[in-house]
Amino acid sequence: MKKVYQIAIMIVAAIAFTACGNKTTQEGENAEGTSTEQTAEAANEVKEGSKGPCTVSCDKFSIDIPEGWEVRVIKENEIGAGQEYKEGLNFVYDQYANYKQSQKIEMDIKGMEDLGEKTLGNNTYATFLWKQDSGDSFSAILKIGDGENGIIKVSSSNVKTADNETVLKVMESLKMK
Repeated sequence: MKKVYQIAIMIVAAIAFTACGNKTTQEGENAEGTSTEQTAEAANEVKEGSKGPCTVSCDKFSIDIPEGWEVRVIKENEIGAGQEYKEGLNFVYDQYANYKQSQKIEMDIKGMEDLGEKTLGNNTYATFLWKQDSGDSFSAILKIGDGENGIIKVSSSNVKTADNETVLKVMESLKMK
């Protein structure tokens, strides 16, 4: 009788093992398929150090990076890109900032020149040129929605004018999520 129970337990264990083995294999295949898809996505994912042309995204927005530019910063609410020792842009989303107040803060900086609003694609920016002895610097503020809550502050490096064609194309490419 003891042997019958042992044999029955072994049969049940073998059946359970076989069933789990097949299920595990099927799950493993699905996991492999998903893993392969995730690996493909990761290979296409733009990271810091990636070179343009590409589109880079953070949690709040995306921008197109032109050829010759490198992605410098990707954070939850910030993207920075540019060319080494040449022009570059940094975009920072601030969900609490007010568009008009942000413009006033910019204008309170000594040497700041208001260049007015500039529409680039679907985006309307307040644009500024900071006149300094060490060289001029371009900046902008993107109005989001009604402008009461939320802006994207655009600061530049080595951008001395408001009509740099490459810079304007990058600003035009910005899309909110």
